[in-house]
Amino acid sequence: MRRDQFDAIVIGAGLGGLAAAARLSRAGLKVKVLERHHQVGGYATTFFRDPYEFEVSLHELSGIGTPARPGPLYPTLDALGAARRVRFLPIPHLYRSVAPEHGLDLRIPASRDGALSALLEAFPHERAGLTRLFARLFTIQAEIEAIGALGGSPSVLTALTRFPAVSHAAGTPLSKLLYRELKDPLARLAVGQIWSYFGLPPSRLSLALYAGGLTSYLTHGASYVEGKSQALSNAFAAAIEEAGGELALGDGASRILTRDGRVTGVSTESGERFEAETIVANANPITVAFDLIGREHLPASFLRRLADPEPSLGTVCVYLGLAADRAELGLEDHEVFVNGSADLERQYEETQQLAPPRSFLLTAYNVADPGFSPAGTSVAVLVALSDGRVWQRLAPGDYPALKQRYAEALVEQAGRLYPALPSSIEVLSISTPVTNMRYTGNPAGAIYGFANTPSENPAFRLEQKGPVHGLWFAGAWTRPGGGFEPVISSGVGAADAILEALRASQPAAAAA
Repeated sequence: MRRDQFDAIVIGAGLGGLAAAARLSRAGLKVKVLERHHQVGGYATTFFRDPYEFEVSLHELSGIGTPARPGPLYPTLDALGAARRVRFLPIPHLYRSVAPEHGLDLRIPASRDGALSALLEAFPHERAGLTRLFARLFTIQAEIEAIGALGGSPSVLTALTRFPAVSHAAGTPLSKLLYRELKDPLARLAVGQIWSYFGLPPSRLSLALYAGGLTSYLTHGASYVEGKSQALSNAFAAAIEEAGGELALGDGASRILTRDGRVTGVSTESGERFEAETIVANANPITVAFDLIGREHLPASFLRRLADPEPSLGTVCVYLGLAADRAELGLEDHEVFVNGSADLERQYEETQQLAPPRSFLLTAYNVADPGFSPAGTSVAVLVALSDGRVWQRLAPGDYPALKQRYAEALVEQAGRLYPALPSSIEVLSISTPVTNMRYTGNPAGAIYGFANTPSENPAFRLEQKGPVHGLWFAGAWTRPGGGFEPVISSGVGAADAILEALRASQPAAAAA
């Protein structure tokens, strides 16, 4: 095989692409990863503003578990050669939910019994509803795990008869369960608080996705990565290179080459050309279709499939380097949801406006990782969900002032909860959905791929097998969806399907 020939080329070094490349490399394939950024990771990365290194996106990693009881993600990372290269730090509380104007201040432990006990103590009048709700969520999760154990996707008849809870949840929004079982708005807020981890309010969020995500945290706990998410991405890169794979940074794909309905290779932004009969696109499928392949080479049905769903929300992040120890500032919780409204639907409505919202997330990273920043300092990030489509309509000249207005508003609100925080700010950096678009290429700066509606739940999401022979997708836009654990699973799933297809083609090739 020539130096410019590969068994597989992976476009994009986000976690989905890295996981796929690691699996394929370790299976003996000659793999090339193309990434236009100067470092691997996609959203799983960091950036520096001296003397601070800021985490771009990771809040709490699901699926790790403990050494005695590992979760489903840990053995996957172990098999890919990444787990031994990083250290996972446990986060004792899943989140703290604060609604100052409504008198709510509640910590939710990262365990099923602990979370339910905390909620029952805070809302004893909702005992029956909370008990039924938790039972239903875990029934859905048990069926999701049973389907996973079968391998592949069950038939419609099998799903309806053997997995009725998942079958119902697949086409149902979270609100049907949450609002039926709980009448107290504050109880609904406390339970539905992590809607921002999925990017849609209960009335539009897939119940199957919510159940799978929340119960994963409550079963296996929440973790953070020592060295930040960049350490996890770097671990994947090291595993790929150890297995003989190649990574090319600062040189993205400019075109996916095709002939007679098959992929044949990739040309890069630097003008190089590489041949391969298998390509894994970790870039978003809209860019892949229209910019890298060209609509004239794709079936109309696939183009319609891309046009139907909306992109997920983006984020406005205010990164704060604080010249004080986190304990001095009263930062005792890793993840704090600050709610200006107790209405989750209203919180979502505020993401559709070009104005700072009243509800946001504060992550204090030194709580889980004391060595996150230099001694005597700490880091906090204020995160507000925001629809990137409204930012796209903003006049360029108005952009700097709006960024600043968001930062000032979020810092001021955080200061009400932590009075010493504003005066301790040494470094402040702001990102918006426009920033996300620039660095990831995602339409509207989406952070979860397509919006996580019931019609975009894992069973109905874009298939990993592409519309051109030899093209595959990995990442948040395809199955099973967005988030670190699902995206890694997506990359592994794409790689396993490729390996299965290659094995199936070998007898035919030998016979020919």
